[in-house]
Amino acid sequence: MNLLFTVVDVFTNQPFAGNPLAIVYHEAEESLTLATGQMQALAREMNLSETVFVTDWDWRSRRFTLRIFTPSTELPFAGHPSIGAAAWLAGRDTMRESTSQSIDLVERAGLVRCTAQWTDDAGHATLVPPQLPEQSGTEAGGRVAAELGVPVSALVGDVEVWSAGMAVHCVELDQPGRLAELQAPALGGPLGSWELCCFAYGPGEDEITARVFPLAAGIQEDPATGAAAVALAGRIAPKMLRDRGQAHVAIHQGAAMGRASTLRLHLLGAAGRLEAVQLSGEVVAVSEGRWLRVPSGV
Repeated sequence: MNLLFTVVDVFTNQPFAGNPLAIVYHEAEESLTLATGQMQALAREMNLSETVFVTDWDWRSRRFTLRIFTPSTELPFAGHPSIGAAAWLAGRDTMRESTSQSIDLVERAGLVRCTAQWTDDAGHATLVPPQLPEQSGTEAGGRVAAELGVPVSALVGDVEVWSAGMAVHCVELDQPGRLAELQAPALGGPLGSWELCCFAYGPGEDEITARVFPLAAGIQEDPATGAAAVALAGRIAPKMLRDRGQAHVAIHQGAAMGRASTLRLHLLGAAGRLEAVQLSGEVVAVSEGRWLRVPSGV
């Protein structure tokens, strides 16, 4: 099998920043025939936050099927693989008629509609998540604060669970500087089944500082997490849209890991109610190669 890969850095325009993503595909743009266990083994070999497999190609309708894996599990939806793959796919369309293209990604959580562009070795993409974020519950902040190593007084309100394809526990902190004080929760610990998004408003207007701990996916900390950003839109909408119809929000993540990232949310709504959300970010290619061996089917 002529199996290739490209590695791109997502939510940055600087190589070796942002969140790296491996895109695995067939050299002839044919459908992949890899079994689930083979994809999981390849993702484990790459050992990045996520590896995405383009399993089916349809340039006529610009519709592509993706499967997304962390080193330990498959995900129904993830923002940084969607943004990275959409931008990279836009660069492979030799028959493109315009700078910006519509790209539809079929993921386990549903259809992810994107617009993307690519020039030379860099690009940009915007996506609409498979669903608007919905709140599914709350958690008291006491044990969360203990696991994060900060006083309960540093938390603002309850821990709210929001999902736009993946459940995220959103933890608001009282100031951006507090993010640097957090201790990363242990994998397999009391919060080990959670995807935890810790955030604070600032440092500037319409800016948020965040750290994300995708413990449920077997990752202790992630430098840029699109699914968490989209879920967070539900939590911040009442404040961001309280007296305006739209807001452009920059989320700064990854600085604590030496991989600064910027995720951009466009919120639309009224009177604090979220009616639509888009996630966008920049992408830059850093490497490409060929798999010399493919693991046997599992």
